[in-house]
Amino acid sequence: MTVSYDLHCHSHFSDGVLSPQELVQRAVENGVTHLALTDHDSIAGLDHAQAAITAENLPLTLINGTEITCTWEQFEIHVVGLNFDRQASVIKELLASQQDQRRTRYQAMVEKLHKAGISVQPPLAQEMTMPTRKHLADALVNEGWVRDIETAFRRYLGKGQQAYVATQWANFTEVAAAVKAAGGVTVIAHPHAYQLSNKWLRRLLNEAKMAGIDGVEVAIGAQAPGDREALATFAQELGLYASVGSDFHLPGRWRELGKNLCLPERCVPIWSQWSEETVR
Repeated sequence: MTVSYDLHCHSHFSDGVLSPQELVQRAVENGVTHLALTDHDSIAGLDHAQAAITAENLPLTLINGTEITCTWEQFEIHVVGLNFDRQASVIKELLASQQDQRRTRYQAMVEKLHKAGISVQPPLAQEMTMPTRKHLADALVNEGWVRDIETAFRRYLGKGQQAYVATQWANFTEVAAAVKAAGGVTVIAHPHAYQLSNKWLRRLLNEAKMAGIDGVEVAIGAQAPGDREALATFAQELGLYASVGSDFHLPGRWRELGKNLCLPERCVPIWSQWSEETVR
């Protein structure tokens, strides 16, 4: 069997559409052999995913993961933690703090929308495992305030827009130390999503490495070939491990589980540090 990794995807325990059970089944159907479930600031879906794999005897290795929100130079940067002990107290404490901040921010953004005359009625923060801006965007679309999610972010929820609430998230050093203490590794997620110049992107990756981050996502499902080669060059020059991830949220053409995730040959895969005995 050909080994196929996808180390970045989301279930309905954050802002994905599928349940963990549906997610692992779809991963197998798409030929994925090693999957990391990386919900935003949450590990709540991991037990459900593993239970489904065991119950259905699926040919899939689940890797513990989460996508942790960080603050760097006033930017919101995402770090994927991988292959850590999900029972480690240091992970649970970090994510509990992040979740508290998410709920506070979510409610503040709802209040800003209401003050702006947008009387949207999204799900309550306490009713969700992990409230995200996408939940607000979905509500804006479903109630007819905007035509699509992109417009919701561009007009209301994106950085600098009228309902945006800045938050001081964990920093790279805190996140890298916590994940390392739990036996795991960390990578910068989807680097081109932050719309940084090459100069700033190099600075981001260099400072992340100095803070203890291990790698960078090089192969991403929806990605121009030139972007992948550029990230491979950054990884090689800065001595960072390379990761792969579809950033799957829902079935569709552009971000499908396991699709278009080949690393350039000069990259050193993040999983080269693991053996089958140390994968969790």
